[in-house]
Amino acid sequence: MTPQDKALYFNALPLLLLAGTYLLVFVALLPTLWRERSRVTASDLALASVFPGIAIPAAIFGALVLHDREPLGGHVWWSFAACVVGLVPALVFLARWDQRGSVILGAARAREAEELVSLRDRELDTVAGLASSLARTQEPEAAGRALLDEVVALMGVEFAALALVDDEGREARGLVARSSTGDIGWWADMRLGLRDEPSGIASAYFEAAPVAVYDIESSALVSQRLARAAGAKSAAFVPLTVSAAALDDALSRERLVAAISRRIRSSHDLDTITRVAVTETGRALGASRCFLRLGEPGERLPMRAEWWADGLSPIGDELAERLPVSNLAARVRRTVAVADVLDAEELDEGRPAGRDALEQLGTRAALATPVVAFERMLGVLGLHRPEPGLWSPADVSLAEAVADEIALAIHVAGLLEENQRRLGEQSALLKAAQVVTSELELNAVLQRLVDQVATLLRAEAVDCYLLDPGRGVLRCAAVHGFPASLVGYEFPIDKGLAGRAIARGRPALVEDYAEILETVPNETYAGFHGAMVAPMRWAGEVKGVLGVGSRDPQRRLTSGEASLLDAFANLAALALRNAESFEERSRQARIQRGFYRIASALGQPISLEETLDALAQAAAEALGGASAAVLMPVDGDLRLAGLHALPAPLVRFLEDGLSDPGDPLRSSARRRRVLVSSALADDDRFGAEWRRVAEEAGYQSLLAAPVETPREDDAALVLVFFPEEHRFADDDLELARNLTGAARGALERSDLFEGERRSRALAQQLARTSSLLAPELDPATLLDEVAQRAPELLLADAAVLRLLEGDELVAGAVSGESASVALESRLPSTARLAGDAVQSRAPVAVADAREDQRLLQADPVLGAGYAGYLGVPLVGPQGTVHGVLSVYSREPRQWREEEIEALGAFAGNASAALSSAELYQSVALEKERSVAILSNIADGIVAVDREGHVVLWNAAAEAITGVPEAEALGHPPGEVLQRELESPGESPAGERLLPIRRGGEEIWLSLTEAVMRDPAGAVAGRIFAFRDISAERVVEQMKSEFVSSVSRELRSPLTSIYGFAETLLRDDVLFGEEERSTFLGYIASEAGRLTSIVDRLLSVARLDSGDLQVNLAPTDVGALVTEVVRSAEHTLATGGHRFVLELPPERLQVDADREKLRQIVTDLVENAVKYSPGGGTVTVSVRRRDDVVEVQVDDEGIGVPESEQELIFRKFYRAASQSRDLSSGGTGLGLFIARELLAAMRGRIWVRPREERGSSFVFTLPLAGRAVLLERE
Repeated sequence: MTPQDKALYFNALPLLLLAGTYLLVFVALLPTLWRERSRVTASDLALASVFPGIAIPAAIFGALVLHDREPLGGHVWWSFAACVVGLVPALVFLARWDQRGSVILGAARAREAEELVSLRDRELDTVAGLASSLARTQEPEAAGRALLDEVVALMGVEFAALALVDDEGREARGLVARSSTGDIGWWADMRLGLRDEPSGIASAYFEAAPVAVYDIESSALVSQRLARAAGAKSAAFVPLTVSAAALDDALSRERLVAAISRRIRSSHDLDTITRVAVTETGRALGASRCFLRLGEPGERLPMRAEWWADGLSPIGDELAERLPVSNLAARVRRTVAVADVLDAEELDEGRPAGRDALEQLGTRAALATPVVAFERMLGVLGLHRPEPGLWSPADVSLAEAVADEIALAIHVAGLLEENQRRLGEQSALLKAAQVVTSELELNAVLQRLVDQVATLLRAEAVDCYLLDPGRGVLRCAAVHGFPASLVGYEFPIDKGLAGRAIARGRPALVEDYAEILETVPNETYAGFHGAMVAPMRWAGEVKGVLGVGSRDPQRRLTSGEASLLDAFANLAALALRNAESFEERSRQARIQRGFYRIASALGQPISLEETLDALAQAAAEALGGASAAVLMPVDGDLRLAGLHALPAPLVRFLEDGLSDPGDPLRSSARRRRVLVSSALADDDRFGAEWRRVAEEAGYQSLLAAPVETPREDDAALVLVFFPEEHRFADDDLELARNLTGAARGALERSDLFEGERRSRALAQQLARTSSLLAPELDPATLLDEVAQRAPELLLADAAVLRLLEGDELVAGAVSGESASVALESRLPSTARLAGDAVQSRAPVAVADAREDQRLLQADPVLGAGYAGYLGVPLVGPQGTVHGVLSVYSREPRQWREEEIEALGAFAGNASAALSSAELYQSVALEKERSVAILSNIADGIVAVDREGHVVLWNAAAEAITGVPEAEALGHPPGEVLQRELESPGESPAGERLLPIRRGGEEIWLSLTEAVMRDPAGAVAGRIFAFRDISAERVVEQMKSEFVSSVSRELRSPLTSIYGFAETLLRDDVLFGEEERSTFLGYIASEAGRLTSIVDRLLSVARLDSGDLQVNLAPTDVGALVTEVVRSAEHTLATGGHRFVLELPPERLQVDADREKLRQIVTDLVENAVKYSPGGGTVTVSVRRRDDVVEVQVDDEGIGVPESEQELIFRKFYRAASQSRDLSSGGTGLGLFIARELLAAMRGRIWVRPREERGSSFVFTLPLAGRAVLLERE
């Protein structure tokens, strides 16, 4: 800030403000000076002239500084501080606006009070002197002259006369008349008939009371003859009593009153005054008691002073409230004299218990007169006598006179106390003013202020709330005696005593805080007894409230304290005003910051949105507004584009645009002129809706400044809103023009930046979307992807991709709301607008299609509510047109050139991607056919490239070799199979057998090979076809082994039979019967063995043909197993085997063929013995498992390898083992037959793994009856 600006803002403006404030004070005093001109003294005029005496030099100095732009004496801040200090007295005066008259008339009022006291003193002195003169005078005329002279001197009248009435009361004659110049002669000859002529003398005589007439000419009570002779306009007539006793009584009474008055006035202590009054009065009137009760009107009257005769006790406050005579006098505000309290009917209107109180005190006669000062009752003076009797007029007069003296003394003491209090208040206010001027930080000022209030009013709790008119709440700003956490608390302005004070515009006082219906909703305020709140007002506007509270029930807050609190509240408002002044002085700094922000925006290539928001913020800060908005031209309208602190109602209103062409804001933009409105609510240029929205947002003033835009013909508009009525100066308008001029450069640079950014963004988006299209090879998915990405590319609302099928355009994909209507229509290739793009092979752009109904009918998407249209053809690599890509916008839109080019490039990429996808689909279809063929061939197919890496590994190859396709692809077959498939030499051999390992087994492949060669004849790859012949080889091997085994099995019994038969047939040996029987037994046993072998072979044949029958019947498993084990113990226990049988206690029956079940158990037991060549324990156990019976045979033999546990149940398979020779016998049919027989009986068999050596065979059969039940189900 330059020195000239400092001189302007901190010297010239404060001096002019000082001059204006003091002139305002002087103007405010002028009506009072004129109205009270009769009372104004020279000192009052001198005091009043101080204000213009300060204002005029301040104005002259302010004008000089404003002209020269140089501070006073070259010191800016000292001059500024002097202005602030000089401003304080005027602000204090304005804060005490309702007491402005006391500034110049305070001395006059004090003088009047002193004159009133002096008047009473003169009256007493006059009465005393008059009594003395009358006592020394013997002549009636001389006594009359002395009396009239005192009256003329005391009352300042022009005419005073004395008339005597005869004994019959018929006629009055003049005695003497006096004026300030001497006797009036004609009065001595005056005669007046009291009964014949109306007159004031007759009225006073007959009524025995004074008569006063304000306007004699209009009164019928006054003799007009005498009035004309005396030249009187108003008059007073007082009757005189000439009884010597009465005169003596009157003089004695006056002397007594004068004595009491002198003693009362000799002290200003209220206790001394009241004590002297009741003591002297009680003794003078011969009373037994004399007391004084003081209190406010309508309230209880506590005992203030009391005198009682010897032998009596004081009344006390409890009985004082029940004294009926003094209560009656206070109620009717007149003297009440009761001769006998027992017979007084007027006491019946009060509480009957009052008579009891008087009887309790021993009182029979009572007198009470109200103590009244200047029409305000202060209390009651009461007297009691123990005996009944009338109170004489002298007694009543004396009591009333003493009451008047007491009232005057109390009033004077009150004035002194009031002056003392005012001095204290002025001192406190001065300190508060010093606080206000010593701080510019509002929170510190308010905190010191509440501390001062607490000290002066002896308050235990003080708080200060500031009003937020926009939100309608009061926010706590400072506290004393409350928790610090209360600062910042908010509540509505209609709550609590604060709401009452704000509504009334004056302090509110309650003695019982609980009587407030709408209390402040905070527990901190619970428990308060008394409270008062004063609004902080400045220039008629409420800025907040200042509150005082007390929890002590004995602490009574008074109206005087409320007035003092009101003064402090006005000082708080002054503090707010000073803060506002400081804010005003900071305005230029904000303006410069606004310019700096605009300059910063000009120097940075920021986006348009950021530029518009920065422009709105800079405008609000520079012009001191609460919020701002920037409206940009869009399709012939102005719409919200940038904002700063803008309330929601205005945002919603401005987002829709200013549709009315006659709107003053649109006119301002067209004419490039600044528009201001200091009172929006009363501005008829704005529509009702505009005014309603502004009022809802809390704004009263508006400034609109046009800003030139780079691309549009119409100007943009900057709106600045103000919450209060704002008077716009020329500086504001000039600042607005400079601001918008600077903003034009920012918008131009932002437009260039936005253009570059849009182009770059479109290029990036185009590259990104094209890259997303490139890998997509499904035409349908590709079409959907194009339709989804096209609106994103241009920030449009919908897109439709139409494909050219013959002479029609068919929608292939859509995106956006309501765009699906295009799927239901087929457009001719010549239709508008899509057909235009096809026919012209060029883009077609329409800003607003709603203006042409033919376009809405031709395109169903436009008919669905869209306005803007942009279509580009899909042209393939060979120049063929595939269709049209169309994008739509809900609102009218001017399509930029770069947008059209970007959509055209995107359509070209989409067309190329579509061609690639269609080509890929055809190739993929062919591949799928080949893959399907290869996948469904039972032979394994493996293809390798020229490097020998696998490129094809079909499902059959995976199943045969056990190698997954994922592990085989990309690796040589020799690495995958551990065996080379390729035949040696360049020419492949014919079909050949090749063994490979599959897991833990060896399989045999029948392999053929084909060689693929490239056009040069070099090997380009090989194809191997193979099938698994391992099963055939195993079957052949098993058949060979079976034939060999069966041959051995058959040959052994046949050899035995043949040998024994040959032996029996020998002739050279004679055998006895025993030997012959033994040989025949062997022959029969071997024949049975041979039969068993044959039966087993026949069973296998029946199983293969399905002719094997089983006869199911309930069979006792335990009994059958027991038989088999007992038989085995005799026939098979020769090799060191031991048999263990484990049976359940209950009997278990199964549905089975008994003989075939016996065969199964026998085979399992024999196998256990056979495969346990070293002996061991064979355990046969039977148990129940749910609905089945489980039979388990365990041995401790050689066991079954895990790899053979499934193979042993195959036909002809015999488990191999190092401990057993396969040539030892067995056909390999036992377990196969057992499995098939159990399956026929609804059972199953398996090998259960054992942790120890040996094997465990288990089979199950359903319980008896279970099979029948299953068949029924």
